[in-house]
Amino acid sequence: MRAPTTPNHAHSISRLPVAFIGLLASLLAWLPSPAAFASRSVTVPISVAVSTDQPIGFRTFVMKWDEGDQPNPLALRWGRSQVPVRAGGAGSIQHAFSFALERLAPSIRPTGVLSLHATFVGPFSAESSTAEAAMAIGFLALLKGDTLIREITITGTLKSDGTIGPVTHVVEKTSAAARAGYRMLLVPRGQFYAPRINRVALNLESKVLVREVDTIDEAYEIMTGKKL
Repeated sequence: MRAPTTPNHAHSISRLPVAFIGLLASLLAWLPSPAAFASRSVTVPISVAVSTDQPIGFRTFVMKWDEGDQPNPLALRWGRSQVPVRAGGAGSIQHAFSFALERLAPSIRPTGVLSLHATFVGPFSAESSTAEAAMAIGFLALLKGDTLIREITITGTLKSDGTIGPVTHVVEKTSAAARAGYRMLLVPRGQFYAPRINRVALNLESKVLVREVDTIDEAYEIMTGKKL
């Protein structure tokens, strides 16, 4: 009695019609590459005074969104970092995040996880509210899929109606922006024309254009080139 033979899969595949193999190759070519599943990310420059005896400098947060189906609604989480976010800082971040979600609703209802990664070491608490405008614009750009113009940054608090509120240390932040390589700093309306600021001397010294803005919508268009 003759023993059953094991099918030769390689031989079977070789006998497939050429047209079928061509169709299979075409379908595989349409599959997204692994890079297509990469999360969105935006780098957001912020300016805060760490303490009164330390210079003001620009730091950055990297925001990443995995665009996952869960959790629903979108969850904000803190990525691996050496930055302790104290009470004031946590409140400012959450305020900016909530504003962005409300501003985009109901046209955009994001799900998944949005994580924050700091590129600096040290506390994020003192004057953290002055980073609210920058954080809100970062969240908005990330969720909309827009890109921030690297040479432009902003300082300002955030009001519930989208108005950008006042900050302190405008002169110092302008100098810090110049040292960091920015060409434009957006500040709240009415702050740069204060009598105590020598606007002409400051512009000549820093070579940074300081521009006043009223709202998040106005600042967003300048920083991305697109309307909200």
